[in-house]
Amino acid sequence: MKISITSSDKLEKFYVKDLCDKIYCIDLDTPQDIPAGWYELNIFYVDRKIEIEDILINDASLREFIYTGYYVDGNGDIHQPGCALWDKGGCFKIWIHTEVGVMFQRILETIRNDDYGTNLFEKYMLTVERPIKIKESWGEPYISFFANGDGPRWWLNNDRFTPWKIADIPNVDKDMFLRELDQCLPFFEKLADGWTRKSLARPPRELPFIPWKEISSSILKDFFQKIGYKRIMDISLQTLSPNTAIEIHKDEHYNFIKKGCKTFYWNITPHENVYFKLGKSGLLPLQYPLFINTIEHPHAVVNERTTQRTVIIAYGEM
Repeated sequence: MKISITSSDKLEKFYVKDLCDKIYCIDLDTPQDIPAGWYELNIFYVDRKIEIEDILINDASLREFIYTGYYVDGNGDIHQPGCALWDKGGCFKIWIHTEVGVMFQRILETIRNDDYGTNLFEKYMLTVERPIKIKESWGEPYISFFANGDGPRWWLNNDRFTPWKIADIPNVDKDMFLRELDQCLPFFEKLADGWTRKSLARPPRELPFIPWKEISSSILKDFFQKIGYKRIMDISLQTLSPNTAIEIHKDEHYNFIKKGCKTFYWNITPHENVYFKLGKSGLLPLQYPLFINTIEHPHAVVNERTTQRTVIIAYGEM
């Protein structure tokens, strides 16, 4: 791959970083012998403001696709559109591919033509599917599923394919909330070895919706109404034992209700070494309560902790 950059002044500090965060120092205008694939190009502010006018990969201009890049200032704030370096600690970042046609195809698949040159983060979310190495003992297909890294992808917000979003939840005491759930969820089932569910709806879960008046806890009703549910179909508390996995699958039940980011997912135990991969969006940020899209995206979970993983899951009409 050869990278060329036209700018208002000479650039002094830059490198590319692969999907595994390995850094490659590069020379501009010179073919670089690096593995094929996706790279994050980082261009750093040094001591003066510099405008980045164009980036060429293998002598092909990025054209309007340069606006998929963004500037992270010295305070860590993101600016887009932003093709300049202007403050201490600042860095311009853009995802590129060793084969520029692959990059163009990915961007055209995911971003609307009229949105270039605007702040993409107002309409889209950017995810990066990275290769994840899990224990060899999981075997196939888990190893290859998590090891696949498809790179960056922009997702239109509030679309049927949007993979996930962070949920804004009321401030509650987790221990108290769990006690309320435990008292209100009457049905227990073993889904697989090491995977259990305690639920509000009797299995198999079918329409109609569960009336709010049938939920005895005002704390639970208030919580799920505040996060956006008009009507509820099920609330469950699910556990996954240490060194246990949930196989690769895609949900299909109630897809007319759950389409898009409609499933509430709150990992309430430590998230380190628990890996939930949601299709081409990569690993979920389990440190946050989320709304996730399990209808459109194949997913799997592995728990490499020595302790049980516990999550709260709910879905209904929003």
